[in-house]
Amino acid sequence: MTNKAATAESSDTKRKLLDASVKLMRSKGFNATTVDDICGVAGVTKGGFFHYFQSKQDIAKAAVDRFREARRLAFEQAPFRKLADPLDRIYGRLNFIKKELLESVQVTGGCLVGMFAQEMAFTNPELRAACQDSFLHLAQDFEKDLAAAKAHYAPKADFDPKGLAILFVATYQGSVLMAKTTDNNTVIGENFDQFGRLLAALFSQSATPTTSIVPPIANHSLN
Repeated sequence: MTNKAATAESSDTKRKLLDASVKLMRSKGFNATTVDDICGVAGVTKGGFFHYFQSKQDIAKAAVDRFREARRLAFEQAPFRKLADPLDRIYGRLNFIKKELLESVQVTGGCLVGMFAQEMAFTNPELRAACQDSFLHLAQDFEKDLAAAKAHYAPKADFDPKGLAILFVATYQGSVLMAKTTDNNTVIGENFDQFGRLLAALFSQSATPTTSIVPPIANHSLN
């Protein structure tokens, strides 16, 4: 086997282990997932596992990084990024996430970061910090569009873009959690539509239809 082929095989094996970890830990959590489980799903021996990772915690940290990077790329390449109007980007973001969460006929597998935050926030400072950083990044990214839209459409409105962005993250994560506890994704769509109505009220727009988060662009109004 050439060095190039060996490197490709090594990279593929590590990817399989990380993909298996993300899949299992999203659904079962950290504590209920074993190294044997990961190896079984990945089709890799335990010797192969320990060649790349020192422990289950080691691969959990790498899994968080992999999950966050995948989410970052998905958001960077999302259609709403190309919209010029910040208010359109706001509603586009909500529609993008809602569609992504609801496109599967199965109940959402959940958010790996949210799962770890619930399970290990008080016992694993390193993973807690990674979860906090992930939530803050999501909020700060949304805050930019909220602030720009407020400045243009509702400069006198009494709301804080930063606080509203944090509320959105809480709504996002809470909706995923509620979907898992009710064994039904319906609550996700309902909560996102309700958040859309809240935004419409804050930006002095007509109530958002229940079938869609996005209000007509023609309804944009200055405040």
